[in-house]
Amino acid sequence: MESSRREYVPISWKEARHRLKGCLERRLAQSHVRDESYQPDRIHESPRSVRWWVDMNLDIYIGAFGASLAILAIGIFGYLYGPVEEDSRLSQLVASVILFSGFVVNLWVIRRRKFSTSKGSDNLKRREISRFLKALDKQEDEAMGYPTEEKSDDGLNIQGSSFNDIHWVYRFRSTLDGAVSGGSWGRIPSLLLVHGDHIAMQIGDTAPANCRLIENGQVIGAGERITLDTFGEGTASVLGTLPRGRSTLNNDSDHLLTLCNNMRIFVVLDTPLETFLLQRNVRSRQPQVARQLLTIRGRLAIVGVVVFIATSAVLIGRYDKSQNLYSTISLPFLASIGLFPFVGTMCVVCMEAIGTARILASYHPVAIRRDEILPESFVDTHMLVFRYFIATILNRLSLNDIFLKIGCKLSHLCHPLLAGVGGAIRASALVRVPPASLNLLEKLGVATAFTLVDDELVCEPHAIPQQLLIPSEKGLKLLDLCPNYESDSDSDENETSTDLRKEKDGEWNDSDSESGSGLENHHHYIRSRRKRRRLLRKARTKKSGRSFDADDDSSSSSSDDRDNEVQFEDPLWWQHLPSLKCIGLACMLIDENDCTFSDGAGTSLDARSGSLDALKADLVRLICAEQRRMQLRSLARCIGFSTKETIEGERGDISPFSEKERMHVVSTARLTESLQIDSHEIGSEESRCWGYLRPASTSVIVQDTRTGSYQLLTVGDPRMVTRMCPQAWQGENATILPLSAHDRSTILETSKGWKLGDLDSTAFSYSPIPPNFARRLLDSDPSSRKFYLLDNDPIESILPVVRSKIAIESEWPQLFNQIFLGVLGSPVIPRQETEGLLSTLQDAGVRFVYFSPRNMRLTKEIASQMGIDVAWNCAISLRPLDQGKEDPHRMVSNYADWDVNAKLPHGIDSVRQHLQEVDNVPLLVSLFTDVTKETTKEMVRTFQDYNDTVITVGLAHLPRNSRIFSTADLAVGIDVLTDSFKKTPSMQCNYNALLPSEIDFVAAISGHLCAFQLRGVASLAYMPTILAHGRASLEAATGSALYLIFGYLSFAFYIFCSVCSVSTTLPSIPIIWAVFYLQLLLPLIGLPISLSDPGSSSMDRVPPKNDPTITFGKKEGKALSWHGIHKSIPPAVLPQLIYLICFGEFMIQLEPVLLDSACAPNLSTGDWFKVIRCTGLRGYSGDARVYASAVSFSTFVICTTVTSAAFIHRTKSIFDERPWSKNYVWVTLYLLVIALAVLFVYLVAQDAEISSLPWYCFLLYGIMPFICLFWVELLKGKDGSLLDRAEKLRRLQFETRLGMWSPK
Repeated sequence: MESSRREYVPISWKEARHRLKGCLERRLAQSHVRDESYQPDRIHESPRSVRWWVDMNLDIYIGAFGASLAILAIGIFGYLYGPVEEDSRLSQLVASVILFSGFVVNLWVIRRRKFSTSKGSDNLKRREISRFLKALDKQEDEAMGYPTEEKSDDGLNIQGSSFNDIHWVYRFRSTLDGAVSGGSWGRIPSLLLVHGDHIAMQIGDTAPANCRLIENGQVIGAGERITLDTFGEGTASVLGTLPRGRSTLNNDSDHLLTLCNNMRIFVVLDTPLETFLLQRNVRSRQPQVARQLLTIRGRLAIVGVVVFIATSAVLIGRYDKSQNLYSTISLPFLASIGLFPFVGTMCVVCMEAIGTARILASYHPVAIRRDEILPESFVDTHMLVFRYFIATILNRLSLNDIFLKIGCKLSHLCHPLLAGVGGAIRASALVRVPPASLNLLEKLGVATAFTLVDDELVCEPHAIPQQLLIPSEKGLKLLDLCPNYESDSDSDENETSTDLRKEKDGEWNDSDSESGSGLENHHHYIRSRRKRRRLLRKARTKKSGRSFDADDDSSSSSSDDRDNEVQFEDPLWWQHLPSLKCIGLACMLIDENDCTFSDGAGTSLDARSGSLDALKADLVRLICAEQRRMQLRSLARCIGFSTKETIEGERGDISPFSEKERMHVVSTARLTESLQIDSHEIGSEESRCWGYLRPASTSVIVQDTRTGSYQLLTVGDPRMVTRMCPQAWQGENATILPLSAHDRSTILETSKGWKLGDLDSTAFSYSPIPPNFARRLLDSDPSSRKFYLLDNDPIESILPVVRSKIAIESEWPQLFNQIFLGVLGSPVIPRQETEGLLSTLQDAGVRFVYFSPRNMRLTKEIASQMGIDVAWNCAISLRPLDQGKEDPHRMVSNYADWDVNAKLPHGIDSVRQHLQEVDNVPLLVSLFTDVTKETTKEMVRTFQDYNDTVITVGLAHLPRNSRIFSTADLAVGIDVLTDSFKKTPSMQCNYNALLPSEIDFVAAISGHLCAFQLRGVASLAYMPTILAHGRASLEAATGSALYLIFGYLSFAFYIFCSVCSVSTTLPSIPIIWAVFYLQLLLPLIGLPISLSDPGSSSMDRVPPKNDPTITFGKKEGKALSWHGIHKSIPPAVLPQLIYLICFGEFMIQLEPVLLDSACAPNLSTGDWFKVIRCTGLRGYSGDARVYASAVSFSTFVICTTVTSAAFIHRTKSIFDERPWSKNYVWVTLYLLVIALAVLFVYLVAQDAEISSLPWYCFLLYGIMPFICLFWVELLKGKDGSLLDRAEKLRRLQFETRLGMWSPK
């Protein structure tokens, strides 16, 4: 019994952190877990023998290893047993060793990257846990050095509810000496909960872990949604615990917890983080680019084998005993080694690292931690890319820990210049590099779907006024409000009011039709997206280290007011000022009180008792905190009220008014709705106030200090306010008339229509109170002036009329016989960050998809303002619907056949059946409603099943999003906790509250599978920039890869053509030259191509789908293969002509005696064609052959280098997209390699008189590179037309609203 009682005693912050650290340390002690998302690459579109060859890596272990080993053996053999006249034996040996070492390094890179890919996710978790534990220990030591405050603050300036996985938690405080003192409630993310924590949950919440109800010991499973059935209760049993009729509740009454959706206190039975860390990742899909690389690798292996056999056959056929076997036996191996994975893998890793570094550098400004100041020398973009390149290479090779230590030592011990290198290695100021298993570069550039999975990313955190319904002399008048903008050019659409009394009655209908029929009388007016102006809001980026004290709250509040100004569309709105002034005054006074979410500081409790009653009393104070309603302030400012200091006082226009009493009416009718409401029917405003008590109405009694008179002003739910009002105020003629039953019905129907459209409905009323009422206000205790009035009237009858309020002693009669002023409808608007997102994604060919947890009608307004079409094939509900059952929240239409012929499926299973049996229209829809995290994950998987590459954007701190992040191809986590974290002016940490390291850890570990973790919702506007850099990086990397393939093929064909030379003396190609070209020059030109800027149409092209059965598009693979071979022929063939000319001329110049005896006498300059076919020179290996081979090889290098300009852009001509203006690094190295090639000739052939060569030799030397460039440009034009045609087809398919197979 004692142990059971001890279980229900709350734990302290110190004990909670001890349990959390123990959980994480046990996780670190476990062995490494293989990443389930890792999937070995497989080749598809190739013959079975080639697939087997590549899948078994035989091209590495037999091809590359065999060729490099053979060359090493030749080098060793030549050095030991080569001819005496061979002076270059040592250089050839060194070259062969370098060549073999290159293969060894390449093999090591392959193995390390494979290890990094298979362990990437697990290593990432461990690094985040280790970093958190170190930071937590450090901050705990710092925080314990400060005295413990009596009132602790949870540190979060954000609303807490189960919707965003932030829960009310009670913990005791720890003092400096380790003792436990009183505690308080605070808001804590679910991943920081531990077993033993006390949390508060209400009907409609989802349990973050296995929990036990304190009152009766009932256990609720993790992830279970709490309903009345959970406790075996009904609405009647809950209402039966409340007093009947109308009564006044104490401010700390337990009944207030019941009225707040029957909120109760639970004990957490396990640690959610421990369960979260055991989750397995979903197996990722192989991107199309990876399949293409594997296919190209297989085809290059085939060409390598063919070239090796052909070169060997030709050498055998041309073998002569007089030839130097040592100089030719290595040629078949040199010809094939570049076509096997010899150095190509290292180049691919470097290209991927460069592309990833460019992407990370582009998102660095919105992801870097604000509290880390970068050195000015690292602000440069090029240096930032270089630092990310180093960090990515270390990540891909799993060398982070080793080089991190090296970087720290360099930064401390070495010269400041070397310290810069150490800083480049040290990754503390850089954002996290995504693991290789995510395939960031390969997927970001070809993303075809962009999904938003959380409402907080779409909707503003407050509503704005849109329509005001007020009584007038002609009946109820509807005044439209619009955002205040600078230039009023939208004058063609000015529907300012509606005379509802004169319209015929009709049922409210949320129609998509543009008809002006009477069926839409009570429909809120939705402006066209093209006509609707955005609010002129200032950027509200919070600075690091900002204090959230009362002064900052005030300034922030006034700033938000200015940022959300509205104005009346009717230019004659001022005629209603008598009633509008009263409405504006009510808005200001009701919202003037401490209308911010409670800071979590409660009354201190005795640490030894842990009384449940005391916990409930403290919890009541939290849930009764009033929330700021920005729409009321905006309406008041629109009417003309100001809070700026005036001569009457610091409070501006409301300075003369002093609040005397505040009364909150809580209705059981609203409680009944909340207990029975479906989670998909909760509106935006209601979800933001979830976890707090929402009164049906709030009334304030104020005294005008100028006249001494008293006024009662009421703001609340129209159903409650109209029950208090037998009369209405007509401001136009200053007349008070009875509120007729017809007007009352119209007000309620209009409010109901607004609510169905996700508009917040707020009604206003007032009543004068006699001055002698002041005797009730003699109590000096301010807390006694706030009352909670319970209305437990099941009939919801109109309140009785009280003739006199002079002798009123109770609170309820004060609210009787008020005067109705009007009702306001306020929608939630889309965030400014999404303003240009849809149009940018549309132009880029990326499908925008919004997953909303609310039903269709609630989502329609916000979707319309975002720019999503809500008319034809507008939305799909993912909530299952029984056969033949109608959805009451479905968007309906006045089109005759819309409901019959165009009704979309309902639920995941229905969507999949529709895709299989009907058409692909569900894949073209941009709005999915009634979603849960599970159905969202399944719909993302469905998009992938139909070949979409999906980017998912969601809140990083939600553990429920982790399964969606794992399923998506790429995930983007938005961290909203860091900016909402409160920091004290002295920046000191409070031990008995959340620490900064805990806030960082929640987002980091929950979103560990996210490729990007952006800070703040405002960073969402940066996503198009990140997407553009992703496309640019992929295009540049593709061009770089194609050039390297071109270079390898050209080198192989160059050796083959040299073996097939018409000259009897074969060209000399030493191993050192092959090393020089394959391992230095080619990467030196090819890799910088991956730094190229994008083409002008990069973001206007529709990316291809990721169909696993298709590697290349129609004819693309065949064209790529044959055009690649054709492009490589001119650089291989043309230098052979240079060799023939130079060999003949050098022989005439250097070996005249030999020519006279072996060939023909008296040869002169220009007779080179008589020398090349001389049989007497078959075994010649002198200087003339070496010099001529050097000139020929130099020509080959220059041809391949100049031709690289055609690979900067894959389809555009160099005249349309000038390559030299897109990549300055490439231009610099381009000129450097050409200079080295020319210098190479003079260094090798320094004994020859090159100037004596014929003039046409120099001409050919200069024009051959441009001939090769022209030839590649010609073939690139054919490739471009093929790719452009495929892109146009994709654009056509993307922009259609009908299915490709519709109807079946």
